[in-house]
Amino acid sequence: MSKTIIAIDPGESGYMTILKDNEYSFFAFEDLDSKEISKIISTTKDKSDNLICIIEEVHAVFGSSAAGTFTCGYNVGVLHGILMANGIAYVTIQPKLWQKEVWINQDIEVKYKNTKKSTDTKKTSENCAKRLFPNIDFRKSERCKNNHDGKIDSLLICEYARTKNLQKKE
Repeated sequence: MSKTIIAIDPGESGYMTILKDNEYSFFAFEDLDSKEISKIISTTKDKSDNLICIIEEVHAVFGSSAAGTFTCGYNVGVLHGILMANGIAYVTIQPKLWQKEVWINQDIEVKYKNTKKSTDTKKTSENCAKRLFPNIDFRKSERCKNNHDGKIDSLLICEYARTKNLQKKE
């Protein structure tokens, strides 16, 4: 019996990656309303014998706007509600935990801000995703020029769940 993984980056430009039968499907939350997200999740559950969902834990980020923080919190609440209403077990994961597991030293990109060195998490995740999934297009659509952070993060969260062999809680 194969496992189906739903991995969610619930950020402002959130994304959902579904891994089923070794095939990835990607869904941008900004293109969907709550009803459509619920239908995708419900349909995935109905077609899966062994389903696990993993959601990135989010919290207020210093320097973020109140509106952005509220939107992110709202999205997380809606997603938790959809999963609970569908009876789907889910796990939350802090970004630092999944990043520590999937990134390697060669992925790490450093940024300098006021001469203080720090990891550029977006660029590091992009480097990691390109290394792990060289055949996947990380843009939201063919018309986009840049790779989508949410798509990259949801895919890497999915990879974390796959490699850690997360199991459904009974």
